[in-house]
Amino acid sequence: MTSTIFVAGASSFIGKHIVNQLLEKGYRVIGSVRSEEKGERLQSLIENTNFQYVVVEETEAKGAFDQALINHPETNVFIDTASPVPIGVDYEKQLIKRTANGVKNILTSIKDHGPNVRRVILTSSIASCMNEQQSQDPNFVVDETKWNPDKHSVAKDNSRSAYFYAKAAAEHEAWDFMKKTPQFALSTILPAYTFGPQCFDEDVSDILEKSVEIVSKIFELNKNDPIPDEKGLFVDVRDVASAHIQAFEKDDAENKRLMLVAEAFSAQEIVDILHKLYPGAQLPTGHPGERVGYKFDNTQTKQILDIHCRSLESSIKDDYDQYLRTHGIIS
Repeated sequence: MTSTIFVAGASSFIGKHIVNQLLEKGYRVIGSVRSEEKGERLQSLIENTNFQYVVVEETEAKGAFDQALINHPETNVFIDTASPVPIGVDYEKQLIKRTANGVKNILTSIKDHGPNVRRVILTSSIASCMNEQQSQDPNFVVDETKWNPDKHSVAKDNSRSAYFYAKAAAEHEAWDFMKKTPQFALSTILPAYTFGPQCFDEDVSDILEKSVEIVSKIFELNKNDPIPDEKGLFVDVRDVASAHIQAFEKDDAENKRLMLVAEAFSAQEIVDILHKLYPGAQLPTGHPGERVGYKFDNTQTKQILDIHCRSLESSIKDDYDQYLRTHGIIS
């Protein structure tokens, strides 16, 4: 019997890759989207009878997924990739509390209305494992055991600190919930900055998620532009999608935090890669060869998951080829 996987946030950057890989493996997929328009568009792109969508407008609201789960009691696995979208500048109410409450509400819906759900996979972030200051410290080693050490007061008045804290608060909420509800197993996915091509060429647009926007802005640089001061840890979106699937396929991933990192990156390194692969590209030169040395240790994740992460060069090449293709520069 084919398993049915529910993917919340199916039209997101990561969500589409997850849905696509699930369908390639023969799973039935129910994907939630925020509007009928998004659902119809996704359906037309996927063109697979094993996929259907449901509309859940406010994914963070209490009971938002109740009806969808009632309508689909066959759901065996619930993957939550839906992240709240900040709607203002009140980080306390609109990001921190909204994110944690959203996770609690989703897990409550699964507990109450998902009788056959045995595995829940939650997309979190490596930001849950550190604070903003640690993320810029080349001597800090981030791993699956680390948690953002910030107090609530540190986060509520600064957007970047709020993002880091919100991810940790939401993940804490999930693990605290699991202490009281052992009817399904949880795995959390903690990706670094997530780059790589869109699942469909039609999705290349001006409205992009933050991590994708970092790379797209580099692609748009002119020869005399300064190179942005962007740096951190990276993983390819296709490897992130694969990790979500392996997280429910592998028993060893039950009740584990799984941190996904391929290597460190900087905007300078991305520019260097583009000059190497596309010598005619009219991009700034900057200071070729400058590297960043951010440290990480995801040995535990590698022992559990069968993932050989794509390199930064491989990911940037595939992404830039898509950019050139969709802008009519190559066919």
